[in-house]
Amino acid sequence: LLLAGGSIALIGFLAEQGAEGWSALHLERSHGASPAAAAIGPALLGLSMGVGRLFGQGLALRLRGTTLIGLGALMSAAGAVLAGIAPTLGLAYAGFATLGLGASVLVPTAFAEVAARTPPSQRSAAIARLSVIGYAGFFIGPPIMGGLSGAFGLATAFCAVGAILALVPLLITPWLRRSAAPLSSSG
Repeated sequence: LLLAGGSIALIGFLAEQGAEGWSALHLERSHGASPAAAAIGPALLGLSMGVGRLFGQGLALRLRGTTLIGLGALMSAAGAVLAGIAPTLGLAYAGFATLGLGASVLVPTAFAEVAARTPPSQRSAAIARLSVIGYAGFFIGPPIMGGLSGAFGLATAFCAVGAILALVPLLITPWLRRSAAPLSSSG
């Protein structure tokens, strides 16, 4: 359970930090954006993530947590790929906004899913361990983006982040669903 939920948090944070750290440079190099125009990319990413974190959890009242995670990851993956291959600056902006909006629900929902499936006496320890796994994404996201962009270019690096995000609904949310059933009232 912790590895499945932690993998979702790690990938969510990896995408957030990788995109935040490299989006402006991508806009400058790939689209010839001025520094001011390039700064709009990370600003849109952060703004859309803020909006998603404020309002996206309301979707958890209507959708299963694993469904919300899967949809958020697919949306974020599409945004990362769009940001990477966009032929125009406007479409790259749209890609970063989409990436942020989709990624915004991944980490909070992963934490909620793990908490819901963990006995109350073990919940604090589970959340602490989940945090350690997830926050590793903050540290590895920017260097992964840097390594990939150095070897293959920034467009490919953003597409690779999209591919990593696509693993969430394909492999990790099914793993999370199988990891543990919610506790009954007697458990």
